[in-house]
Amino acid sequence: MAPVSGGRVTLVDGVPHRDGRPFVSVGVNYHPSATGCDYWREWDGARIDDDFRRMAEVGVDTVRFFVFWADFEPEEGVYDPVMTDRVRELAGTADRHGLSCLPSLLTIWMNGQRFDPPWRDGRDLWRDDGLVERQRAFAHHIATALRDAPNVLAYDLGDEIIHADSASSAALDADEVRAWWGKLASAIRAADPAALVLQANEASAVLGGHAFRPEHARPLDMLGLHGFPVWTPFHIESVAARKATAFVPYLVRRGSAHRPVYVDELGSYGCDEATAAGYLRAAAHSAFAAGAVGTAVWCWQDFTTDRRPYALRPNERRVGLLAADGREKPALAEYRAFARRVTGELAGFRPLPAPVGVFVPEHDPEDGAGYLTPSGSDAPAPFYAHLLLQQAHLPYEFTHRGAELERHALLICPSVRQLSLPDRRRLERYVTSGGVLLYSTGSLLDAAGDEELFGIRIRDFTLAAGTHAGFTWAGDHYPLHWEPGPVPVIDAVGAEVLAAFADGSPALTRHRLGEGTAHYLNAPLEAQLNAPYRLQEASWHRLYAALAEAAGVRAPLTVDDPVVETTVLGRGAERCGVVINHSPEPVRTTVRRPSAGGTPRATEQLWLEPKGVRLLFWRDGAPEQDPSHPSHPSHRERSEERRS
Repeated sequence: MAPVSGGRVTLVDGVPHRDGRPFVSVGVNYHPSATGCDYWREWDGARIDDDFRRMAEVGVDTVRFFVFWADFEPEEGVYDPVMTDRVRELAGTADRHGLSCLPSLLTIWMNGQRFDPPWRDGRDLWRDDGLVERQRAFAHHIATALRDAPNVLAYDLGDEIIHADSASSAALDADEVRAWWGKLASAIRAADPAALVLQANEASAVLGGHAFRPEHARPLDMLGLHGFPVWTPFHIESVAARKATAFVPYLVRRGSAHRPVYVDELGSYGCDEATAAGYLRAAAHSAFAAGAVGTAVWCWQDFTTDRRPYALRPNERRVGLLAADGREKPALAEYRAFARRVTGELAGFRPLPAPVGVFVPEHDPEDGAGYLTPSGSDAPAPFYAHLLLQQAHLPYEFTHRGAELERHALLICPSVRQLSLPDRRRLERYVTSGGVLLYSTGSLLDAAGDEELFGIRIRDFTLAAGTHAGFTWAGDHYPLHWEPGPVPVIDAVGAEVLAAFADGSPALTRHRLGEGTAHYLNAPLEAQLNAPYRLQEASWHRLYAALAEAAGVRAPLTVDDPVVETTVLGRGAERCGVVINHSPEPVRTTVRRPSAGGTPRATEQLWLEPKGVRLLFWRDGAPEQDPSHPSHPSHRERSEERRS
């Protein structure tokens, strides 16, 4: 492979470009197998060269590596010139093999252990001014060393650095986080003006617990996000489960509401090689369809070293794409096929504007709110809204108060536990201007509906949850599982009652307001799905589908089976339907897309293996092509499947 051409990657409307063309990074995380985290001090340039050559041969185009702060600055304020030369050598070796580089700076935390500079001596990474200055200077030093390298994709300020001192990072507010990001990003850009900057965190960046969140990321160019299905609060039943491969694309969709998202760690733990391969196939394609600008698999090769951190966590030694002896695992074949697609026929395809928005209130916890804070967690509801929309095959994206809500025909506000007055007023403007809102409540007081927006009034609460154990609407029954605590009882005061509970009180209402409609669901529909296997208990997604139809939203591509995701991407007038079976079982289903008149029509019968993926191509507005014709894109897709 020829060296990377055209200089640095730039962002154009949030999309990475190189040589004036959209660029998707397909990468791996890297430590050499024999030396692991000690590779800067036990340098083996020949081994690195061989590893990078093999990466390029299998279609990888980016290597993410880790700059251990303790190795590069062994004494406070003193940089080791040998280490600095080695980081330049590594970048040069990558360039010879056509690989972009994603250096992760300030590496202190790795695989559950700290690699602290000994001179830090417990000082606070964020509130000790002297230590913040040392971080700023270190970021500037590495960016200076690499500013002439043509193949630096972006700089990561520090992978999961929040865990180097989790108590301190959790205590920071949004302004402090933005200030820290801003100081380090500015130091990098001062040394390397062409640089892109991100900071990588695991799923807690979206799920909550600290202020290192996407909505605060204005100082950054991109977000680094990653999540593994074994570590979530969402009761994912297994690595093979349908929820598992939908988890990372959920993080991508949440983060993309604020910044382009690079999935800097993608992979699985706690499963065999076949399961890991299926997981990577479905999760990688789904993350791309959700808008990820790049992925980096964790990690390149199994480790033979038995030193830190692998002595304490030996499971970390066995999650490579290659076995320790160099054997290719099944997951590598899947990643090679993915790389060929996203850098080939899928190059330039991106998510289209979505008619459905998911509104997630964003607010920092108030100090001293105490017992006034609603009980429970905000994390599950948006994830299950994501799953229900995926099952209903509706095009959607996450949004927030400051965004252009009016571009969505339907807005879903799922199981909200706290809705501020500014949020209520923003939703009211959306509905008045002609939008359709579905709001499901998550607490008795801080999320209760009102007369102005919803045309309902809280009558009282009850602890007799049995009277609110479910409701029926439009021919479908929706059972409910309430958490212990007060269950709100409402009256309609201007709203139309669409469905009622057993006690006769409204369950689902519709209120006409201005040019639009606000639906109020008096139950935490999405949040109550967070239990093992509960998602399969009922056709929950049909509620979303019915409201979308009433709002005039047509799914551009549907299938008969809700376990199958359909996402339509665009490249000019071209369209690509990414069809993904998230189930661990094979599926035979019919793919449909609306004709010019809006009537659904069968386009093809598909058989999808467990975690299987198919691509369907057409042109927007073009006459429907007979799927039996040899030139139909589905035949091209099947031919590619046979070749791969």
